[in-house]
Amino acid sequence: MLQLLRNRTLQTILSANFFTTLGVSLFNIILLTYAKGFSNPHWFVSVVSVATVVPYVFGGLTGRFADQTQKKTNWLISTKLVQAGLYLILARIINQETAWVFYVVVVINFVSDVLGRYGGNLLTIVIQARIAPASRQQVMGVNSSVGTLIEPLGQTLGVLIIAQSHNYALAGIINALTFILAAGCLLIGRTTIKTTETMVTSPQQLPVWPVIQRVMRNVTGMDAVSYLANLMILNVATMSLDAILNLKFISLAPQLHVSYSVAILLVNIVLIAGNVLGGVTKTTWFDRCSLYQLLLVAILAPALTYTILLWWPRLTLILVGMFAVGFISGKLDPKMFAIMMREVEPELTGSFFGTISSIVTLAAPVGSVGIVLLYNLVGTNASCLLAIGLCLVAFVWAIYAHRSASI
Repeated sequence: MLQLLRNRTLQTILSANFFTTLGVSLFNIILLTYAKGFSNPHWFVSVVSVATVVPYVFGGLTGRFADQTQKKTNWLISTKLVQAGLYLILARIINQETAWVFYVVVVINFVSDVLGRYGGNLLTIVIQARIAPASRQQVMGVNSSVGTLIEPLGQTLGVLIIAQSHNYALAGIINALTFILAAGCLLIGRTTIKTTETMVTSPQQLPVWPVIQRVMRNVTGMDAVSYLANLMILNVATMSLDAILNLKFISLAPQLHVSYSVAILLVNIVLIAGNVLGGVTKTTWFDRCSLYQLLLVAILAPALTYTILLWWPRLTLILVGMFAVGFISGKLDPKMFAIMMREVEPELTGSFFGTISSIVTLAAPVGSVGIVLLYNLVGTNASCLLAIGLCLVAFVWAIYAHRSASI
């Protein structure tokens, strides 16, 4: 692990990721607070919620652009500087707090997020080009863990800025500064993230879906539709857990002999700890599992947690379930990226992973909102049973798809 952390490419990526995640998480919570201050706050908060999710849909497109980009290092640094410039513009207008300014602010944040997706695709290409195959899983895990650790720090900083200054423009300036610092880190470590430029075939001659189908079958033993659909269901189940726990603890916290805020804090700490440990370790039993086996375990983890909430709502058991969810997630995602990188042509790396990200992320917000609405309309039992049912469907589907593919 220490030897890996001495890798100059990883150091450059981690330092840039630190400042980028800090700025993005800081401003996302501030943007929600900003929207909540308008009359009819439900509408404005909904607009922000949708606008922060939609950029994920463009993963395939930004990935394609990343693949076709020459001088990737230059564009990666430039992207951060453009994002910084956008937030400096935002800082000039945001304190006016009129409806049209709100929509301009949302558009600026949206454009920055899309640029961030493009930059993320470029970094994926850098990792494929600069990191040895044997180290990619751990590099992806460490990089993901840094983001996981910094996100709550950024949110806390955002809350403190608004609580102390009530100045949204200051938040925009600080966010711009984080992107400038990220660009500085990339500029200082420029030689460590430089990739070999190759002539790229036109996008029309490189369809990505057949490549996805081939790679999925080779590395998962399942067809692409089944594997991606199972990942979508898994995302719905895990993303819904946070919202369900936030609601469940309102009535459950007194029985657990802790306050509501302490219960939420403990869950978040355990989830982050599990995710980080899953990402940075590489000698556990789970590291010997195939992607198919890890997918099955990952599906069972949220199903176990929902079962605990439904029949044995004890704090210790809930924390164990959330640790399992975080730990397996920290294993599955980096392993999936690392193994698939070996099978993907370098000129399709961005398109491949961008498209997968778009597909997997697309259904998660809709599904999780549906489970939360069911909680509010019917109750805890109905929402938990639906989530458990989705996990069981995914589990059976994965087994059937794997057996069918092997015949």
